[in-house]
Order: sequence, then C-alpha cells, then structure tokens
Amino acid sequence: AMDGGYTPLFTACEHGHLEVVHALIQAGAALNQAMDDGATPLYMACQEGHVEVVHALIQAGADLNQARDNGATPLYVACGKGHLEVVHALTQAGAALNQATDEGYTPLFKACGEGHVEVVHALIQAGAALNQARDNGDTPLVIASHEGHLEMVHALIQAGADLNQATDDGATPLLVACGKGHLEVVHALIQAGAALDQARDNGATPLHMACG
Repeated sequence: AMDGGYTPLFTACEHGHLEVVHALIQAGAALNQAMDDGATPLYMACQEGHVEVVHALIQAGADLNQARDNGATPLYVACGKGHLEVVHALTQAGAALNQATDEGYTPLFKACGEGHVEVVHALIQAGAALNQARDNGDTPLVIASHEGHLEMVHALIQAGADLNQATDDGATPLLVACGKGHLEVVHALIQAGAALDQARDNGATPLHMACG
C-alpha cells in the first residue's frame, strides 16, 4: 500500500475501473483492507457512485458494514451522496440500515438532511428505523422539517414517523418548522396531527417560535 493506505484495489474502486477490480479480486486482493482513515474499497466505490464496482465487491464477499474511523458505513456515504442504485445494491445485499456514525447519524438521517428523497423512499421501503435519533435527539423528521424538505416530510409521515418525538432540548418537528418559517411543512405536520402546543424545555410553543 502507498502512503495513506492506498492499495491497488482501493485505487481501482475509487476510479471505477471495473475490469481491473475483477482482475484484482480474482488474484486474491484483500477486499476489506482499509485506508488510514478506515475507508475500504467498498466505501470508496459507494462514495463515488460506481455501482458495477459495488456489485462486484458485494459478490466477492466484501464486508458491507465496515465503517470508517468516524463510524460512516458504505451505505451512509452512498445515502449522503444520493447514489440511489448503490443504495439499492447495498440494501438488497443486507447492509445494516441503521448503523450510525460516531455522532449518531444514520443513513436515513443523512439522506433527509441532504434532501435525497428517492434514497429516503428506498430506505423506508427497506425497513429503516424512522425515529432513530442522533446524539442530540434530532430525528430524521426533525432534520427534514428544519431543512424545509416537504417531500421528505410527507414520506416520513406516510411511513409512520413519530410526529412529536422531540430533541434533547424539547424541540419537536413542528417547533423546528415554525422557527424556520417553512409554511408547507407546518401545514403537513398539522394535517398529520402534530401536537400544536407541545413546548420546548424553555417553554416555547410552535406559536412562540413562529412569532420569533
């Protein structure tokens, strides 16, 4: 391996050279040998969106859930980048849907934050945990509401996400949407039955937040 831990397989995966990847796999290259930061060949192929390389590594038996030093998995990075075909390949192969980073970010949370609605649908259909929160209590619905991603909010609501699950300081999705002025998201949450008067730890209600 070169400085940083670059192996020939890692480099081929990074650049999407499928035939080279096949040749290295057949020759017995170590599938899961990681870079110094913990990124595996599969992680890099997922980050770059090289779906055929991802399929080749999966078929060869690469570890689907081996994470980087910060806890980010191949599925997590694919979700963050919006690589839908890669996400499908990983979920169908049995990748851990809810494995979170060191700070508690799940693949679903990441996709919601980045606005990748098709990826969110794919994760929901695969059975991802809708209400799994990060370290500060932010849920996927909270981050989608914060960012004003209406399609995302609808998808989570329809899938049965908890409308009133609050962050560590008591902020509900509705509170967050009101504070940001995302009117359509506010409408969607109210129509779905969100609690109108559930207050934050400091006593602020959705109406307080909207009034600024």
